[in-house]
Amino acid sequence: MHEHVRLAVTGATVPGAEQVPARRISDAEWQLLRSPLYATEVAAGDVVRLTNHDTGEFEIVVRGGNVCVQFYLGESGIDDAEATMRVAMTLARDIEPLGGSMDAQTPGLIAFTIPVNVGFPAIERVFAAAVERHPGAEWQYSNVYDPATGDPLGWWE
Repeated sequence: MHEHVRLAVTGATVPGAEQVPARRISDAEWQLLRSPLYATEVAAGDVVRLTNHDTGEFEIVVRGGNVCVQFYLGESGIDDAEATMRVAMTLARDIEPLGGSMDAQTPGLIAFTIPVNVGFPAIERVFAAAVERHPGAEWQYSNVYDPATGDPLGWWE
């Protein structure tokens, strides 16, 4: 059985928080069971400590060894739940050989978790091919670069 932890969404036009499936470790510490759609800097497997329960602000205690990839369908599929589901299922099959999974989706946005040890080139090949198949789509790593500076976080080294 799992619960949900409320994680702050930073950098959004409207700040807020996202409910993410997690396993409670203590009053303040949670292990994420899935990668979030909107909250950045974390992926499934990470252990976070809430620093503010009201806002969902957190700090990372331990990295789980996974990257989170967010895939945006673009203008044509932004509100299309069926299109999002089709793309999510195709991409889930594409990343399965890498040990990855599709963790969350909402119309126009999908979050995936992939073990970092498969290497960035393998991950980038899958998502570059997906962008070619879906004109206007974009993707990004959610927990690889510092959101303020754009510098690699380097936690995988």
